[in-house]
Amino acid sequence: MAAAYRASFPGGIKARLQRGISLRIDVHVHVGEVPNHIPLWWGRELYRPWKYTYDPDGTRRERPATREPVSPETLLRDMEEAGLDFACIMAYDFRRTSPHPEKPNPHVPNDYVAGLARKHPDKFIAVAGIDPMRGISEALDELDRCINELGMKALKLMPTYNHFDPGDPTLYPLYERAIGYGIYVQFHMGWTPSVNAPMKFQPPHLLDPVGIRYPELKVIVAHTGWPWWEEGVCLVAKHPNFYAEMAYWCTLPPETLLRALLMCQDLVGLDRVLYGSEYRLCIPKNFMATYEQINQVAKRLDLPEIPREAIANILGNNAARLLGLV
Repeated sequence: MAAAYRASFPGGIKARLQRGISLRIDVHVHVGEVPNHIPLWWGRELYRPWKYTYDPDGTRRERPATREPVSPETLLRDMEEAGLDFACIMAYDFRRTSPHPEKPNPHVPNDYVAGLARKHPDKFIAVAGIDPMRGISEALDELDRCINELGMKALKLMPTYNHFDPGDPTLYPLYERAIGYGIYVQFHMGWTPSVNAPMKFQPPHLLDPVGIRYPELKVIVAHTGWPWWEEGVCLVAKHPNFYAEMAYWCTLPPETLLRALLMCQDLVGLDRVLYGSEYRLCIPKNFMATYEQINQVAKRLDLPEIPREAIANILGNNAARLLGLV
């Protein structure tokens, strides 16, 4: 199954890497129509605490209220401005755990996300989203459909939104199926200020039993579990098939990103760090510039610098390897 999965990618990706040209891949991009998939109340509630973003030089700015619809065309434009080659666009299903019975919870269907990737195969990589607590049999059937029929390339799981402990043994068949397909599983970990996101499901150490039982499972620890990011880095260091990504860290001072990268460099190796934006909370052009200019922060703070080649790999080549393109 894994070989068929790799063969289904657009051929130009592998050819480009073989020519030694670096790729730029964002592994954490949200899509969906408002209000068809994402109700307005949910977005306002979730992003209420994120009042600021930071420029690469550390200048703090009030986060603009985005009134423009986050359409596929908007995403493609933002990707073009950032020089971003591919975006891993994610589906998700929060319907079961709505805190407001009178209001729908977000649901970005797998069919919608897969449809965008089919329309733009040279730009979008589709990531399936499944609520495993709707029943493990249903989850397995949906993953099979997503991979075999819809052509999706990975799986995103949301413990905090779907209210489950990722170490729950009832989920083991889902992880085993993902291993069989050779896909990665990306777990949303870290602080989530939505009212329907219990904090007991947020710390990254909850993934430790998964790594212990399934050392061959490829896992992305989304957000590196911020604000428990040091715990997240230690988790990734412990499990060789775990990867760190710092999506939504544009809302933090650049020195926080630098310190996390330095800790990864010392404990993990920067080949297991990925670029993710949390689009459209973080705009790719701005956040990628923070990575590219991170050594200016290092010089200002008299801290070690990050090798330029490592930065280029974080911005895309590491993800290309994880996706099985090389």
